[in-house]
Amino acid sequence: MDQAVIDKLNDILRHEWTGVAQYSQAGFVVTGLMREVYSDMFLDSAKESFGHAKKIGQKISALGGVPTVERNPVKQSTDLVELLEIGLEFESKAVALYTEVLKMVDGKNRPLVILLEDILLEEQEGVDHISLILKDHAGSAVSGKSSSKVG
Repeated sequence: MDQAVIDKLNDILRHEWTGVAQYSQAGFVVTGLMREVYSDMFLDSAKESFGHAKKIGQKISALGGVPTVERNPVKQSTDLVELLEIGLEFESKAVALYTEVLKMVDGKNRPLVILLEDILLEEQEGVDHISLILKDHAGSAVSGKSSSKVG
């Protein structure tokens, strides 16, 4: 596998290491009535990022590269909505990174494509999940107004 692919995989690995720290921190600091829901959600996302990091790191080694131990800066907040927005940004960036490397390896390494597509699907599910949460936050359900009609 060429060095450009290994470099891009290391970009992904760096991003996933960031997710481990960022989501863990969010799970630690979230407070209030929704702590039980969101703390677990963030900590589960940290575990998912670690799982992705493990797969990508192992693949980098199998391809003859050296997996990075570095991560990107961690974005922090104590505001739940901002934590969710940071999560959405993180998941969206992951989708972009996996899409980029898929374009590089498509037609060259089918097992790698399948691995990357499986992870990409999970990342897109993360985008969709957080988007729906934030949509609910901005919508009438949070304000106490109902948008449904009876009758």
